[in-house]
Amino acid sequence: MADLDFEIKSPTGEVSAAIFKTAYSHALWLLEEYDSAMSGKPRGVLRWFVRKLSSDGSLHVAFRSAVKFSRRRKDKDQADIGPKVTSSLLSGLDDIETRCVTPPYLSEMGLEKAGELTKLIGRDGATGFRFQADDRVVDVTEQSSQNIRKLLPIRRTSIGSVEGRLEAINLHHKPRFIVYHAITRKAVTCHFVAEESMNWVKELLGRRVVVSGKLHKNVNGDTLRVTLEKLAPVDERNRFALPSDEELEDPDFANAGSTEEYIRRIRGG
Repeated sequence: MADLDFEIKSPTGEVSAAIFKTAYSHALWLLEEYDSAMSGKPRGVLRWFVRKLSSDGSLHVAFRSAVKFSRRRKDKDQADIGPKVTSSLLSGLDDIETRCVTPPYLSEMGLEKAGELTKLIGRDGATGFRFQADDRVVDVTEQSSQNIRKLLPIRRTSIGSVEGRLEAINLHHKPRFIVYHAITRKAVTCHFVAEESMNWVKELLGRRVVVSGKLHKNVNGDTLRVTLEKLAPVDERNRFALPSDEELEDPDFANAGSTEEYIRRIRGG
């Protein structure tokens, strides 16, 4: 279980019903995006409830999470990731607001959704937003709106690859899936042709893969998107393995240079 307070700042204590509905929906969408990313489940593992509504000059919505119940035995012991989700959400919003960097777990679409939230600032009584969990507070201001406008546009492209875990296949509009970078955990949206790659993408769902193709990068050099050309699984078992006895007996081994170079050569790297 985790609690998250979401505040719509307003000097008059009033915002339009349309702004309230839209802001509430965007905040919930962001929670669900982090839930999906961190759980590895397309629909997440948490349900979010409204615990309290209040106003003291600003409008407050108190969210509370609960783990979804499942009749399947393997899901009965599902870990409660609620505190991690709220903590990561606040860290991500702070990354955008104060550092102008693309945060971990937030996809290109998630960044767009955060941008839609910030566009509400200055409209119909709303002057900003505040997220609070476990005594940690992050304010979302016009600065976030400016920073997202810098982070979203594609500034350059290159040919390359991204390694990470394949998650969240989506076939609406343009087929895509998300790979969460193996080191940074940043989300990379990968566009593919369903007729050519759908079966292979499904086969590799949840596995660590290397996605190769055209990389689309933002102003900070972060890859937001890849146009898929090649997709391959990463063999975790042999990734850092030492040479086998048969490989060590190879007469070329003595002249192969470093062990790393030899392993790369004999394994086709």
